[in-house]
Amino acid sequence: MQKLQLTKISALQIEALLKGKEEYKIATRLVCMLQIAKGGSSRQAQELLLLSHNQICLWVRRLNKEGIKGLYNKPKPGRKSRISQAQLKELKKLVTTKKPYDYHYNTAIWTAPLIAKWLKQHWNLSYSDDAIYILLKKKLGLSHKKAKGFYPEADKEKRKVFGAAIKKTLLQTKR
Repeated sequence: MQKLQLTKISALQIEALLKGKEEYKIATRLVCMLQIAKGGSSRQAQELLLLSHNQICLWVRRLNKEGIKGLYNKPKPGRKSRISQAQLKELKKLVTTKKPYDYHYNTAIWTAPLIAKWLKQHWNLSYSDDAIYILLKKKLGLSHKKAKGFYPEADKEKRKVFGAAIKKTLLQTKR
């Protein structure tokens, strides 16, 4: 019998999916609880479900004490966000649909310093560059991509001529 292999996705990618979404985490915990309910050991469930023995014991105790709600992550304490949900929606719309030059910035790419400046000017909110990246990723679900520079004032013809001259110079120096 031929061994089955996955070619489109790796084990690490599957683990990241399982650990990345709340619904998947709960489903994994429920499958673990099913294993325990059927008489399986926490050690067997540990190997199958990528959870440690201690985590499984914790989830069993929480399920027994709180029911299904016990399998959900508890809210983490921390400072209340300075930016409101409405502002977050507007910020996401701004970053995904508008360009900085629409707001008289001399670039076509939103960067953390630029977003921080915009937040300060429009909503009087002060954020560090690092906090902006966290805000974009954790609160808005956006990923950071390094953008390619775009300069509206650049002359494409002059760029082509300049590029050809550079290539010609490089070829001459190699000879």
